[in-house]
Amino acid sequence: MNLIVKKTSILRGEVIPPSSKSQSIRAIILASLCQGESIVKNVLLSDDTRDAIKVCRNLGAKISESDNTLVINNHGLPLRIKIAEIQSGNSGITTHFVMPLLGLRENSNQPIILNCNEQMRARPIKSLVDALGNLGLNIKYLKNENTLPISISGKLIGGKTYIDGITSQYLSALLLALPCALGDSEIKVINLQERPYANMTLCWLKDQGIQYQHETKGNIDVFMIKGKQKYANFSGTISSDFSSASYLIAASVLIPGEVILKGLDMTDPQGDKRLVNILQEMGADIAIYSKQLHIRGGKMLSGIKINANDIPDLLPTLAVIGTYASGITEIYNTAHARIKETDRIRSMANGLSRMGAKILEQDDGMIIHKSALQGAMVKGCGDHRTVMALSIAGMIADGTTIIDDSESINKTFPTFINTMQSIGARIEVENASST
Repeated sequence: MNLIVKKTSILRGEVIPPSSKSQSIRAIILASLCQGESIVKNVLLSDDTRDAIKVCRNLGAKISESDNTLVINNHGLPLRIKIAEIQSGNSGITTHFVMPLLGLRENSNQPIILNCNEQMRARPIKSLVDALGNLGLNIKYLKNENTLPISISGKLIGGKTYIDGITSQYLSALLLALPCALGDSEIKVINLQERPYANMTLCWLKDQGIQYQHETKGNIDVFMIKGKQKYANFSGTISSDFSSASYLIAASVLIPGEVILKGLDMTDPQGDKRLVNILQEMGADIAIYSKQLHIRGGKMLSGIKINANDIPDLLPTLAVIGTYASGITEIYNTAHARIKETDRIRSMANGLSRMGAKILEQDDGMIIHKSALQGAMVKGCGDHRTVMALSIAGMIADGTTIIDDSESINKTFPTFINTMQSIGARIEVENASST
């Protein structure tokens, strides 16, 4: 499915960005470990969260859905899993988070298979597998080493382990599961990337009263977690997602007009809220109110250097912004953006170069010069963030831009096209009338 994007002269209106995927999935996972009923409101319903819901139902949770509210009931631990294979789709968070949880089930001596879709099979898991091996699980690769599918047996006992910090999802997976292990645990994390996402997980642990200690020694983070703890059922509301809002924010800054974004809480632990401060530093007119951003677009921006280590999901958006800003914009220290749904440094450098941008690809980022973009046919690479970022580039480019693989936006932002159209963006699905 292709997106057709044409130059947009003005954006105007009020809109509410979708709910946070990261917060939604953490809430669903935690509620599925509790005894009793939990209620989670304003849940993002996208491909990734539906994968999480499916997995948690397979873990034994009863989940009912009404609009954007989930009612989740479970009997607590140990998990009662009645199937021999769990399928986690293409959701990286869900896949990584469920791996240690399979050591918290009844009959854990019986192997269970964890499988996923093709895109997720290309993503590495060895560091998490090795860490779990030190904590009591027996894991075998069923096809290729370092990738799914895998077979898992054994109990999550606890103990000492090391893990690579190249993605925060490995650490968060352990942080969520190890309070329920049979014994105490110590995790050493080397070069932790995406720290705000780890902090988001820690906020959930604090809210639940989980006992843990955290020390930082140079480039090593050490977490000490008490075992035999329990999560309590809860009720909560998921906040809006700054990652998804980044496309709305960027478009509203780059294109003349006035847009109000509602439901964005700058006190939320989401790291991608930093985009607002980056754009303000570059010269954007963004006013911050209580859970609202008021943006007046079309102002001059100046290129800056951006350490994107803790915000790799923003790299595609920042790359587009860099083509608009005067001078040079440098994005660096985000090599881990290469191991997402696609190599995002490569996908954005290729896509924007086809549109006429002057970009120098680096191992850990890119250098972008102010460029006059022209519409072109570009590849979405099956990656929701590449597709949405390139669509923003299409809105400021002369002519028409065609982006393939646009169905990938359903992973996190199913209403992206309608939302953009509601504020005036010239964007549509090719042959929409016949689909």
